[in-house]
Amino acid sequence: IILSTSTFNVITPFEIVIKFILTIKFIMISKKAHLISISDIFNNNKTIIESHRGINREIFENTLESFRRAINYGIDSIETDVWLSKDNVPVIYHGYGEFGQLQNLYDHPGNIVDTNWRDLSYYKTVVDRLHMPTLRDVILLTKNKIFLNLEIKDPRVELFWPVLIELIEKYNYYDQIALSSFFFDYYNKTKEYNVKYNRNIPFGFLYHKNNTQEFIFNKRGNSLNVYWTDATKNFCDRAHENGMAVLVWFDMLDEENFNVYRQLIDNGVNVICSNEPMLAKKYVNEYYY
Repeated sequence: IILSTSTFNVITPFEIVIKFILTIKFIMISKKAHLISISDIFNNNKTIIESHRGINREIFENTLESFRRAINYGIDSIETDVWLSKDNVPVIYHGYGEFGQLQNLYDHPGNIVDTNWRDLSYYKTVVDRLHMPTLRDVILLTKNKIFLNLEIKDPRVELFWPVLIELIEKYNYYDQIALSSFFFDYYNKTKEYNVKYNRNIPFGFLYHKNNTQEFIFNKRGNSLNVYWTDATKNFCDRAHENGMAVLVWFDMLDEENFNVYRQLIDNGVNVICSNEPMLAKKYVNEYYY
């Protein structure tokens, strides 16, 4: 038995060998992904594969290492989540509740919105012992390498928005990012920004049971980001008729397989945000070629 660097995690030699073989095999058979464009998302000719919080099955989610692996594996896009710290630094973390609760995932308790970045920067994940990145870190890592789908978790729209736009403009990042949120005020901000700066950043509405389909369809966003079982053929057809792409996501414990991917592609899904992006990418390559 070999003890990993993760606290109290145990990895057998057999598991290490299998993970190594699968990783090397995928790298050898996959093509290096080109940097997809915004128009690729709305191109119904091929489904885009997005890595949900990075390569979260191998390394702790929403960390630079998980994103770096997505780049190295040739995945089309990364989905991640952002909050604003107490001192107005955008940080990458999925978060829980209204304040970005850290729960037991990091070695310190508390909330993102109540903690300064100086303190957050010292925190490490309980598993894998990795630091929390800032949005700036992610932009610098991914610039000209991979598309980014940024879900805005922070409900403080007026406080968060100018900080986000400052970063996007500073690093000329507007051609490789899409925004999404449950908070629809960000949709209005995105529309205003695109007009003012002559940009074309797409915005995706996150759909859940508390929002009726009619409400979201009438909003006329760029995409509908829904749980994968909601993406029926009729749903996708209606979205496309309204000029909207369909992105699907999976829960962390959902089982993904080729049959699921095939059904989603046949239904007309534009983007699959997967917890098994290498598996999904392999299937998409076989499906189209």
